[in-house]
Amino acid sequence: MKHFSRQYIPIAAIALAIVFLYTGSFFIFEELVNKQIQAFSSQEQTVKSRHYGYIQPQVVDGFTEEPIEGAVIVIPETGQQFVTSKDGQTAIIKVPIKEDLHFSEIAPKPWSEITIIVYKEGYIEYVLFHTHVWENQSRKGPKIMMFPRVEGEANEPFSVVEGPHRLWVRDLVNKYRPKE
Repeated sequence: MKHFSRQYIPIAAIALAIVFLYTGSFFIFEELVNKQIQAFSSQEQTVKSRHYGYIQPQVVDGFTEEPIEGAVIVIPETGQQFVTSKDGQTAIIKVPIKEDLHFSEIAPKPWSEITIIVYKEGYIEYVLFHTHVWENQSRKGPKIMMFPRVEGEANEPFSVVEGPHRLWVRDLVNKYRPKE
């Protein structure tokens, strides 16, 4: 019987090590994410919420798709500003999740929406409306394509709207489909 249990000691040790490494990696990742968010978040949060999602926009040149460093991203709903790094990305941004009251009784949305305004010297301003942020999820993106200003042109800001999720649209259409 002693021989039987001794042969399983290395297997048990390896299994415990795997479990420790697996769970430990989540704690380390969460700690790093929280530090990054704290480092880049503004000191004052103007919006109070107990529910959050995460987003990490990337800004690139619209012609070359090269990352744009130093672009300023503003989120009006929170009053926060972020600056892109060499890879064109911001830090991971913690966003409060707010219910869309317009649809709350019609067809509740399982996501929240924010506006992203992007500024960069030499480029036309860019505004992305209804950017999706899902509670307790992290979104890599959206990828924002900025175009250089053209001398002598109006250079009006780009205005882009992110449409609702296709499954939500399908459910909304089916819910209100006229009965035959």
